[in-house]
Amino acid sequence: MASNLPVVPLDEDVYWADPYPILAELRENHRTAVTPEGIKAILRWDDAEEIKKRPEFINEGLEYIEARGFKPGDPLYEWRRYSIGALNGEDHRRLRGLVNRALTPKSADKVRPVVRQHVRDLLERHADTGEFDVREHIRIVPFLSIASFLEISPAEAAEVGQKMQGGGGDAFGPNVTQEIRDRANATFAVAMEFVGQLVESRRAEPRDDLLTRLIEAEENGDRLSNEELVVLFTNIFAGAIETTSSVMTSMFLEFARHPDQLELLRSNPDGFVRGAVEEVLRFRPGFYASGNKTTKATELAGLQFEAGEAVTTIIGGPNRDPLRYEDPNRFDITRDPTMWSFTFSMGPHFCLGQALARAELQETALAIAAHTRNLELTGESKWLPRVMVNHVDRCPIRYEFVP
Repeated sequence: MASNLPVVPLDEDVYWADPYPILAELRENHRTAVTPEGIKAILRWDDAEEIKKRPEFINEGLEYIEARGFKPGDPLYEWRRYSIGALNGEDHRRLRGLVNRALTPKSADKVRPVVRQHVRDLLERHADTGEFDVREHIRIVPFLSIASFLEISPAEAAEVGQKMQGGGGDAFGPNVTQEIRDRANATFAVAMEFVGQLVESRRAEPRDDLLTRLIEAEENGDRLSNEELVVLFTNIFAGAIETTSSVMTSMFLEFARHPDQLELLRSNPDGFVRGAVEEVLRFRPGFYASGNKTTKATELAGLQFEAGEAVTTIIGGPNRDPLRYEDPNRFDITRDPTMWSFTFSMGPHFCLGQALARAELQETALAIAAHTRNLELTGESKWLPRVMVNHVDRCPIRYEFVP
């Protein structure tokens, strides 16, 4: 451990309840820190940006989940072998190039009316009481939206969704227990088996859908392998639900806490919707951290790194760095929406699904503005500790429905 660096208290509940004052003190007084395990932690915007742009810092691969107790033969371990997030260099470029041929930014726009309708339906469904728990009920929106985007039938969507219900996000968090490992392995085992069956079905009977386009995607005579197809499709489906539902919940939460900002959005939806989404993403990122490792001995942020050493960027640090954002702890949808946060990362591993997520979140924001009045919280929300995907335990709201 770098003994002269302070520790980010990731093993303490008080940190997860509100990490930002703690991160601010560490960022301002020390620039960097270490995790309880001794991994160096980046907290400032300029350092976070540099680490994603310098070629000697690459994404962590299998060692990331090995450190969390997963081993060869475990379903999650075997899934990680082919995950685009764990690949680097030519392997990553090849896979991303093939995917980009089937997953274009323009294709994300087709989910917009689907998301808007599902959020409206959710609000109308509870209109009699005007109350429901967003955390509990919002997951159906990104689930139905990604099913529509991937062009899988309602029956197929329901089956794969049920199999993914156990979730796998916590397996990438800072405190992985045997229970979490067992649940993640069970989830990935059944999900990958089902997606494998989908791939076989599309090979036998091609459709005009994303999975068929992924099967047919080709670059310089190269195509995705069967393992790559299964992992990629599972990754797109699962990733688009868990993290997006987290940020959707945060959107309701922050609009309820900041009614003036919701009124601004209502006053000029087209003018403020991008700013509203970018501000929620900055203020409440879906993931708590982003990991890298070095390919050689190097220096960054005043720290010396050995070859192969892991380093983590605590996303809440750069996202609220006052050297990048004026008054960073203020929730303000009028900020410049082209000034992106660190939430979707940057560089070669810039989030593959960011266009889809932004489209979903923009339509959610517009639906909230159009179909609610007097939105408020009816209880306190507590942020769950020691998780990879940031979630509150609940988000109970009250509102008046506007048809």
